[in-house]
Formats: sequence, structure tokens, C-alpha cells
Amino acid sequence: MKNFLYFFLLLFPFSVFAQVEDFVKDGIKTARIRVDGADFGFPICQLSQVLRLDFDVLDDKYENLSYSIRHCNADFEPDDLSFNEFAEGFDERQIEDYQNSFNTHQSFTHYTLKIPNDDLRLLISGNYIVEVFEDSDRDNVVLRKKFMVYEDSDNSKISALVSKPFLLDYAFNYQQLKVSFLNDKLQISNPAKYLKVFAMQNTDFSSRKRLEISGFSHNTILYEKNSDENIFQGGSEFSFFDAKDVHFKALGIDDITFKNGIYNYKLTPFKPIEISYTYFEDLNGRYYIKNDKGFSLDLESDYVKVLFSLKYDPFADGEIYLYGELTDYLFNSDSKLEFNSQTYLWEKELLLKQGLYNFQFVEKNKTTNQTKYLSGSWFNTENDYLITVYTTLLKDRGDRLIMYKVVNSVK
Repeated sequence: MKNFLYFFLLLFPFSVFAQVEDFVKDGIKTARIRVDGADFGFPICQLSQVLRLDFDVLDDKYENLSYSIRHCNADFEPDDLSFNEFAEGFDERQIEDYQNSFNTHQSFTHYTLKIPNDDLRLLISGNYIVEVFEDSDRDNVVLRKKFMVYEDSDNSKISALVSKPFLLDYAFNYQQLKVSFLNDKLQISNPAKYLKVFAMQNTDFSSRKRLEISGFSHNTILYEKNSDENIFQGGSEFSFFDAKDVHFKALGIDDITFKNGIYNYKLTPFKPIEISYTYFEDLNGRYYIKNDKGFSLDLESDYVKVLFSLKYDPFADGEIYLYGELTDYLFNSDSKLEFNSQTYLWEKELLLKQGLYNFQFVEKNKTTNQTKYLSGSWFNTENDYLITVYTTLLKDRGDRLIMYKVVNSVK
């Protein structure tokens, strides 16, 4: 019976999973996947490009790390494609590119994985996940990240616009996406059945929505419905702090101390203001690793403890979370604030690598799971949107990602 179960899992390794979510285990820090050489942007690339996964393991907590890649459908649900249908090379391989930190108080090992590499080449477009696990045990996953691969197609065929919503209930706090693209080369007879179009705000996969067809104009397919599918909370501009230099109190820093062998940053207590929208340039939730004193950003940027403080109603109905790439947009114990009855502030301490950081505070309703931006939500907030177009024709192997477009709400 045990041998049969093992054989079954080899054939259908993700048959017991639903939609895949990102995951970062304790002891893994600063995990990011992006196009090699690009510090910002979305985790999406052409088949001919190289994606790079970077992460740190603190204090040699994990050793002998391996990785595997899986193909997913347009909804990021694992499909039934075998490894040989979407890739060539090895289904599982050890990560051999790692280096130890130096000139840091917190020791860590920096890992880098490039896709494709000498042992792995992707054959088809679509949605993917990469999993990192310990001791060749796929049940012992320490890191999971999503990424997307698109075909070498003409992305100019897509037109996208972010506008003020037509519906009055959404007009002042939300943003509406209007998307269209030419069907001249695709010639898909039933787009509602064989095309899937998704949009996500900034780099937050939890914001991802499927758009619905609203009509046709000549040879153009329109996705311009005045409905929830095309509408996103505008949010507000992200707050910012600068932790590049442990000897200098830069923007957003109240105090820096050195205690128990590590630098401690105390941020200026944040007080939400919802009166009106205020524009200032941000990183749309991202962060940038930077150390003013070192030569290697990956290996010499130290880890520091950062205390976030929030002046807010102590009897708030919902739960308060830190939001942004610094918490991987995850709502869990690593991002949840607790109320301190002595300071009368909501607080959260994180261990972060030196750099420039964006963040927001959000309140999550315990019943509905709806989120509220504590600095308000405005239709004129500057946000990036990623639009992805998939085909699901019968001849295709899985859901193909044929086109994509990045559009900004104000540029």
C-alpha cells in the first residue's frame, strides 16, 4: 500500500492541492523572484529570458536545499501536465549557488536560483510555481513562489486604461480597469470559452481578478464591465523608511540602537490620515536591498530589527496587519500587529535586511476578510497593474500565457 501511494504521488504530485499560495517558512528571509538584472517589476518573463530567485537562510537553519518547478493553470491551480510536457532536464535538483554573508552581525547564507539553468529549461508558457525543500523531502517545503512565463508575442495588441469608476458607489475610492485587444491573429471563435484575462494590482497576487468580456467592436475584444471584476481599491501611497545606514537616522527613522549584537530601528509612530489623497512617489509596495557601506548588496547588507508603531483605535473591530512585499503580502502572525497597553500603540517588530522599504497598515475584517487601508483609499492613487491573457484551446498543453501588459494608473 505504501509503495502504491508513493507511485501515485509521483504521477500526480499536486493532485491534493487547490490554488497554490506563496509560502515562506520561519528562518527564510528576503525571498524574491524577478527577471535577472531587474530590481523592480513583476515576476513575469519571456521563455527566452532568465528569472532569478534570491533568498537568505539565517544561521544555517536549513541545509541541503533542493527545488522543483510545476506548471499551473490560469487560476494558479496545479494542472495535470507531467514534467516532460512543460520542461526538459531534471524534475528535482539541489541549489548549488550559495554564499555566506560577511561583515554582518547576523550571519546568513544567500541562495540564488536562476531559471532556466543547465539542469532545467521550460518549454511552454503559463503560470508556474517554484518550491524549495530540505533534504530532498518534498513534504518539507521551506519556500514557495509564483511566477509567469509568456510567449514571444505582440503585446502592443493589448490596450489598457485605469480610470475613475463609472458606478457612483466606487467613484471616489476605487480604480477601474478597461482592457481590450485585437483578435486579428488569434482568430478565436469563442473568446468567452477559450480566453482568460486576469489583472493584479502592484505585485500582490491576492489582488488578482479574472476579467469578463463586455462586448466586441470590429475585431477587438472588450473587457470594460462596470462591475466588481474590473474594480480595485485604489488604496493610498505606501509609507517609506530608509534603513541603508545603521549610523544615520534617515527618513522615517525615530531612533537607532545597538543591543544584543544587532541594530534596532524604531520607526516614527504612524498616524493614519484619511482626510484627502496626497501624492508622493513610492515603490508601489516593493523594497530595494541597499547598504551604503558595503560592496556586495546581497552578502554585506545586514539584518536589523525594525519596530513598526501605529496610533489607532485600541478597540478596532478587525485585525491590523503590515502590508507590502516586506511581509510577502501575507496575512499571518509574521505581519499581524498587537496592541501594546503600555505604549498605547499597535506594534510589530520585523527582522529585515538593510534597504529601502514601502509598507502600509491595513485592517482586515474577521468575518468578511475584507481589507481596509488605514490611510484611506482613493481613485487617484498611483498603482501598477499587470494584465495577462491566456488561451485554453484544445490543442494547447495547459493554459498558454500569450500576452501581457503593464499599465500605470497615472502615467
